[in-house]
Amino acid sequence: MMLEEFTKSALEFLKLAPRYLIAVALISGVLLFLSESWLERIGLDAFAKVNRQWLGLTFLISSTLWGVAVISDCWGWFSNKLYQRKYEQHIIRKLHELTEDEKQILRYYVAKNTRANMLKVDDGVVQGLVADHIIYRSASMGNILEGFAHNITDFVWDYIHANLEVLQGTTNFYRTDKRERNW
Repeated sequence: MMLEEFTKSALEFLKLAPRYLIAVALISGVLLFLSESWLERIGLDAFAKVNRQWLGLTFLISSTLWGVAVISDCWGWFSNKLYQRKYEQHIIRKLHELTEDEKQILRYYVAKNTRANMLKVDDGVVQGLVADHIIYRSASMGNILEGFAHNITDFVWDYIHANLEVLQGTTNFYRTDKRERNW
């Protein structure tokens, strides 16, 4: 019964957020490393002497867990930045290798100064741009004749506006599958 309660308490301690772990580490560290005269002034000298081994264990465990949490967060941030950089390099490479049909679709966004274009989902060129994360289908509602709304990604929008030469090709046409209604 005692082991079960200890295990449950230990597991609850491991679930603490890093901000609580640092607080526990600081308090136990102060009780461990503060001089006896200071501990006497605040009335904790007897408590610190009697529980020194538990304070030491608490300090070691909480500071180690906090350190692991900090390292894990830093690693997650670094991995995310590395992935973002690779993703952006992939997009830039794809933008410099666009076919004329792909450029026509992207020219529409620039020519109309809009982030949305109606495109058919059964078109291979459209699906290629979607697969390369250059555009994405932004609406689940659409129709067979006009297609579905496809938005340009923020990174591509910014990159194209800074590097308009990627859209230069054999024509200056732009493409949308939206039908003009004259009523």
